[in-house]
Amino acid sequence: MATPFVFEDDDEEAKQIQQLSADYIAQGDHIKALEVIETWISSAHKKKKKVLDFFSFQEGKIFYKQAKIAENSDVKLAFLFASAECFSANEGFSSFCAAPLFGLGCLLGSPLYLKKSVGKAKEYLAVLASFDELNRQEEKSVRDVKSILKAAESRIAAGSPRDPEVTESKKSPPDPSKIEVEGLRSFWTGLNVEIKRKFMEVRVADFTSYVQRFYGTEGRAALEKVLGSAVNNKKWRVWVCRACSKEFLPLKKFKNHLEKEHAAKFKPSKAEHMAQMVDEVWAGMITVAGWEPVDTAAAAEMIKTRLEFVQAFVYENGWSRDWPLATDEERSKLLQEIRLLLVLFCERKILSCGLRDWMMRFLIKHLARFEVSKHTLTTECRLVETPQSICFLERSELEQILDLLKLIKCEREDGKEIICRAVDSFYSGTRVKENIDFDKQFSSLLLDKRLLRCEIAQFDDEGTVSFLNASDHYAKAHARGDDILSWLADHSSADERFRFPRPVRTHNLDIWVAVLRAVQYTCRTLGTKYAKKLQMLGYDASLVDAINLCVSENKKRRSVPEHQCNKYASILGDECERKHLAIDSLSTRLFLCSVRDALEEAPHPTFDFPDLEDCLKRIHRHTNLSDDIVLNSIDRLRSLVADKVALVDTKMLLVENSRISLFNDLIRLSGFDYRSYILRPLKEFLLEVINVAAAEADLLLEEEKKPQSKKKKHRSNKVLDKTVEPEHSFNLDLQATSPSLQTTEKDSMEIPSNTVDAEEAAQGMQNMPGEESVLREAAARCNSALDITLKALLNIKVLKEDLMQNEKPFRDDLEKQVPELLHSYLLSDLLTSKEVISMSSDAAEIVVSILESWHSCKRQEIESLVTRLFTLEEYERMSCSRCRQKPNYPEQSSYGIVMAADSIRDLKCAFGNIKFEDIVKVIRMEDKMLCDLKTGGCGKANFVHHIISRCPPIFTVVLEWEKHETEKEISETTKALDWEIDMSRLYEGVESSTKYRLVSLVGCGEDKEHICLAYEKDRWVGVRHDALTEEAVGNWESVIRFCGERKVRPKILFYEAAHKSMV
Repeated sequence: MATPFVFEDDDEEAKQIQQLSADYIAQGDHIKALEVIETWISSAHKKKKKVLDFFSFQEGKIFYKQAKIAENSDVKLAFLFASAECFSANEGFSSFCAAPLFGLGCLLGSPLYLKKSVGKAKEYLAVLASFDELNRQEEKSVRDVKSILKAAESRIAAGSPRDPEVTESKKSPPDPSKIEVEGLRSFWTGLNVEIKRKFMEVRVADFTSYVQRFYGTEGRAALEKVLGSAVNNKKWRVWVCRACSKEFLPLKKFKNHLEKEHAAKFKPSKAEHMAQMVDEVWAGMITVAGWEPVDTAAAAEMIKTRLEFVQAFVYENGWSRDWPLATDEERSKLLQEIRLLLVLFCERKILSCGLRDWMMRFLIKHLARFEVSKHTLTTECRLVETPQSICFLERSELEQILDLLKLIKCEREDGKEIICRAVDSFYSGTRVKENIDFDKQFSSLLLDKRLLRCEIAQFDDEGTVSFLNASDHYAKAHARGDDILSWLADHSSADERFRFPRPVRTHNLDIWVAVLRAVQYTCRTLGTKYAKKLQMLGYDASLVDAINLCVSENKKRRSVPEHQCNKYASILGDECERKHLAIDSLSTRLFLCSVRDALEEAPHPTFDFPDLEDCLKRIHRHTNLSDDIVLNSIDRLRSLVADKVALVDTKMLLVENSRISLFNDLIRLSGFDYRSYILRPLKEFLLEVINVAAAEADLLLEEEKKPQSKKKKHRSNKVLDKTVEPEHSFNLDLQATSPSLQTTEKDSMEIPSNTVDAEEAAQGMQNMPGEESVLREAAARCNSALDITLKALLNIKVLKEDLMQNEKPFRDDLEKQVPELLHSYLLSDLLTSKEVISMSSDAAEIVVSILESWHSCKRQEIESLVTRLFTLEEYERMSCSRCRQKPNYPEQSSYGIVMAADSIRDLKCAFGNIKFEDIVKVIRMEDKMLCDLKTGGCGKANFVHHIISRCPPIFTVVLEWEKHETEKEISETTKALDWEIDMSRLYEGVESSTKYRLVSLVGCGEDKEHICLAYEKDRWVGVRHDALTEEAVGNWESVIRFCGERKVRPKILFYEAAHKSMV
């Protein structure tokens, strides 16, 4: 649908917030958009309603979009309710509710919401029909709304069938941590109990240092805030208002905040007119067995003649056995049906005081026939205070009561149970089973000692913090089994969308605001019911005024001749004229409506508030109506109004029950357990500690088995360049093609060289037959590889844009000139080089050659281009768990990573549904670094952590292949690759969910011919060397099939940052 108005306001802050939220929405970051909107709304006490309405409309669009993409139908319904409430905030665009209301009707199978959708759709179409001309967006909106209208009407006609509930469960790939701990079980089992107990004591300083290294200053600040809150409040659990980011303890204070500041409770103008439940005493009387009909005539006689005797009756739970009973099976049956319904209403908490008083009116009216006054019933014998009074009624009155009770609905079609299920799915992620306490000096966290012996079954929803003596606490803790390792690797309950150290406020922000809007929706509905009740009470008050006028006229008739008497209809008409001339108010309109209905003998009260002049004309047409008819009509209308008031009271209680249920769901969502927040980094820290200890033990064991002369020496500063070829992976080093590689010292690891002196190579070629053809063939292969790689590079959008901006010759015909110019330059440069690498078609060498050529370019713009777009500034971190030494290694510059294709394939086949970035993470677990003895280290092997300070816009992955892979092996390897990767899974120091997408790749076939597969215009195409046309491939699945069938080995993968904000 089209936006109802363009945002125009002189509030500069509001303009900035509007633009910021619009940018976040455009980027697909609805959490950030909601965050800025809610912050502004929460502080907007004195701001313009128009601006508030606009932001409500923006939220409505966000929630409707979230509902469309939600896979869980329960969550979808919550978002639809929120969208409907946001669109309802202003009458000007409440018609936009048509779409979410239609969605609610389909999910709930509710004709109520489908009919509301039809009404809103017609209202929207009527508004657009009044426009002189529609733009393209409005024309599309008309088509969309007409489609909704047609579908809604069709469903109503078909009986409003309910859409099937679909909740997709995604299988998660194996967590690398779980793979890792399998090799630690034997190590853990071999530890003595004292070491295991000591492991449970986590020094706060060590943990804080770990968080500082992994998550930076932001992570340290978040951890310090968490620990400070836990110590000060002696609670891990707090209540967080996501709307304004405030935290609360105790719970009552938080509830008051929501009700007062965020409209989570309806505030009536007059509290006495709000529906109230009967008290527990009266409700308890209903459940008592008995309900036998009373002999009303005999009972009335006793009240009139033996009142003192009646007043002495003994009541047990509101019932007395002293009243005379009647034998009447029909009345007994009716009473039992009434009792069952009243018990049901009590259980559903919808039995109102208004409904009780309505039933008591029957008693007063019925006993009045036996000359028993209302005063006697209410004050002297107090019979109206017990449900036994219903047993005094005759069959006709009981049937009236039963007919009305059967009209009362015990459930609303509001989906509160479904929303509750949706909340459960989010709430479970914040629940924690393990206790975490502090020592008395606040210097250590004490893990739950139950982890040493078994899994913990029950959740700890209290989150109380104790301050203990560590030695005493673990003194009798038994250590059995290795369940603690499974616990360390288990992140199944964590919310992958929210990780430490993101602001707590953003946790479940979307569903939290959605449930808040659902609460506000019920408040709005309750307000509508309340206004309707006030209208009915005002109508009834007008009828009472009319009766009083008639009574007053009747008194006057006693002192004047009959011919001077006025009829009641005439008196009422004159009073209507007087009120109309005096003031046009709501009470005046209600009085005119009630008189008109009485004189016209309307079958039901009407509240249409017509034109007053027309209403007066209709009243004056009936001024000759007989007095009896007027009085009977008024009495009947009052009875009908009393019925409606009793019904609306139960509806109000039903709505209030829904509000309370949703409000409790909101409270559950608001609870935040700081343990769940820090558990993941805490487990990672502990896993590193135990991994380091296990690696140390393994290394010492290996060293002991080897002769002293054969023990390896390791470099303290590990340089991963192309001349060092680890088994699985290495970096594309900036200096890989440099001819001036420095040799290492004698006591360092010797680096085998792959390069051959150029003169020796040339001399060798002179002695070979057909050396010219060999040179030509090598040059052709290199030419093809360079050309195809350049084509793949130039499919990267950010690179093309940068070249166009900095290189004037490229601007006119970028696609044609750039490959040709760079190809000619690089090819001639490499072929005349003294390095044999110029004759190579190795993927890593080609990439580095091209980028190094650009990097060494005399033009400063091109040199900086390589640094800005391709270069990873990475450093490897190692923290020795034995001697606590933390070598400060310098940053290393690289262009990406090189992986062994067979290692990738083996892991994919072993673990099935595992992501590419997790495969890389598992492979990297085998990288270990020795604590250098020369610099004062202890020689212990430690795990390596790869950290980058910035994410370049382009990330390169090179795959190394064997020579004779089968079609199946190539296909399985390609399947292991992902079109989208998350850099935060590959490197530390990167913001969570930093996405990169594959834009091109270079492959090599069996005939050593290179091919570029590029993603252009929402599809993949193949480009060959010297080919004039592109070959259509299709989607990513087609790429996998293409590589397998044609035995094309993907060698170079170019990934580009998904959002420009990452640049």
